[in-house]
Amino acid sequence: MSRSAINNAWTKDLKETLNVRKPTKEKKMSESSDSSRETSNSRKRVKLTEKPDTDQRESKPPKRPMELESDPLILQRRQKQIDYGKNTVGYNNYLQKVPITNRTKDDPKTPDKYAKYSRRSWDTLIKMWRKKLHDYDTGTNAGSNTGSHTNSNPESDEDEENENPSE
Repeated sequence: MSRSAINNAWTKDLKETLNVRKPTKEKKMSESSDSSRETSNSRKRVKLTEKPDTDQRESKPPKRPMELESDPLILQRRQKQIDYGKNTVGYNNYLQKVPITNRTKDDPKTPDKYAKYSRRSWDTLIKMWRKKLHDYDTGTNAGSNTGSHTNSNPESDEDEENENPSE
C-alpha cells in the first residue's frame, strides 16, 4: 500500500468517526423537543426589563442576630482599651469640636465592646479608632492630619516678639 492510500483510508475513517459521534445533551434536548435554547429549562435567563423572581431574593440566608460577648475577661480587656482611647487629648478635642448631631460615618466611633468579634478583628477596630482620634490631637487643627500648628501670617510672630522685649 502506498503512503497516499494509507492517508486516504485514515482520513475516511476519521470522517466516519466524526459523523457517528454522539450529540451533546443540549443538542439532544433541542432536537427532541424542537424548542429554542431560551425556553429550555437548562438555563434560566432573566431579561433586563423583568424584575427578578421573589424566589431568588428568598434564597439568601436570613441574617443572624448579632451575637453578644459574655466573657467577663474579654469585656474587661476591651473596656481597658476603650478607656485608653478616651483618655487622650484627641478624644477630648473630638468631643468639643464635633457635636453628636454633626457626626458622620467617617468620624471616629467607639467600637462596641459587647459585640462578638475575634481578637484580631477587635484589635483592628481599636487601631482604626485610635488612628482617627489622632486627627484631633492638636487643638488648633482639629480634624486635620498635619499634627502641628502652622501660623498663616508669619509676620504676627515678629510682632509678638516686639511687644514683649523682656522675654
